[in-house]
Amino acid sequence: MSDLLAKDPRTAEAGAGENLSLSEDQAKALLQELGPRGDVLAVYHNGWGRVVLAENGLILLRGIVKPVAIRVPAPLQVLRATYGMFDSVDVLVLGHPYKLWGSKLDPKGELLMANGDMVPPGSSLRPGRRTRLATWVGRHPVLMIAAVFGLFFAVLGPGSTSPGDDKEAVAQTPEPASVVVPDFSGSPLAEAALSAGRHQWQTVSAADASSDRRSVTTTTSGWQVCFQSPSHEEKVRTSSRTLTLYAVPKQEECPVRLHGSRRILMPALVGEQADDASRALDDLGLRRVVLFHAHTGKRLTDGLQDVADWRVCRQYPEPDTEISTGTQADLWLIGPSKSCAEPSPDPEPEPKPDPKPKPKPRPHPSNGSGSGGGSTGGSSGNSSGGTTGGGGSSGGSSTSGGSSGTTGGGTGGTGSRPGVQFGQFCSPVGAIATTTDGRPAKCFMGRDGNARWGYNSG
Repeated sequence: MSDLLAKDPRTAEAGAGENLSLSEDQAKALLQELGPRGDVLAVYHNGWGRVVLAENGLILLRGIVKPVAIRVPAPLQVLRATYGMFDSVDVLVLGHPYKLWGSKLDPKGELLMANGDMVPPGSSLRPGRRTRLATWVGRHPVLMIAAVFGLFFAVLGPGSTSPGDDKEAVAQTPEPASVVVPDFSGSPLAEAALSAGRHQWQTVSAADASSDRRSVTTTTSGWQVCFQSPSHEEKVRTSSRTLTLYAVPKQEECPVRLHGSRRILMPALVGEQADDASRALDDLGLRRVVLFHAHTGKRLTDGLQDVADWRVCRQYPEPDTEISTGTQADLWLIGPSKSCAEPSPDPEPEPKPDPKPKPKPRPHPSNGSGSGGGSTGGSSGNSSGGTTGGGGSSGGSSTSGGSSGTTGGGTGGTGSRPGVQFGQFCSPVGAIATTTDGRPAKCFMGRDGNARWGYNSG
């Protein structure tokens, strides 16, 4: 298989199944004609050429040196259903019959029949005898030469019979009866198989209509017919044909095309136990099931065995929604004896909002008496100390005066300062004072780098 076909998702699966042997130029022509949504379903032989069945019709690959891809849009026009040793199917292409056979993915031509409509026997679309003969001769030159030589030796060779004997032999062979195939689609599989038994079919068989290829027989109950081969209203000789009924379980929708993706209706699971809900989804073919805690919304990763008796509070997809079997089903569970509406036991705290910045206080002029008192006290203390110290006769008084001066200086630097107001600028930091209403105050350094009076809690 060409590397181009192996790497392209539209052709990789079919190419691996069919073992395609196409040149790089043929692969490029095919990929260019497919389009963005033209996945390849099967590839057939047609003489020396190849015919590709895509989702949107047939693509003919002609030429080796300069390959050309020709599209034949769907629905196909089927001239003759599966027949012969190679299980061939005749399809009308551009006014000429094409005999398609040899696909490994579609050995019986079932996909061709599912993507086409049978051309009625008396339709003007059917090519005449001369067109069919010329088409057959052009595509089978070796067989034509062999047939000519065989006819020549049969006529001139020994033991040949006369024309009259041939006519008599043909007259003695009865023509097998042909019947119009009824429409079994939508019927229960077992009933359709029983009804088909009224005709002398060579075999009546059943198969899965979806891509799952599940095992099914004509006696399986609870299945409905979606497709059939031969198609309805086709006129066939039942004694030499096999009737195949393609079905799916009744709770499923028929796929869009034969062997297409399965379609099911999502069941109602709210209120069911987790193990029962999981079993119901598994029976429908839904393998991708994810479990969540109904309160916290967190994924449950411990396995179903730990939550088998939990109940389903919510589900997605919603009940009666048509989905494919590849869809993920989400179930929100809650433990036994707990309410689905109960809030989360461990709610995450909401972040606190950022505090608004406080407005800066307006500066007030400092109280002169407070500052002056300190200075005055200091000066008074120093003056008193100096005056007392000058007296020669009262040394004790001089010492006392010095002590009083020291105390006065302490009062001016760190002592109480009456008459201040909170928020006023102050100095130095750590000074103590009293407000005008008698509350203790202390000089603190503010965040803006300025010292202000504040309440002294110590």
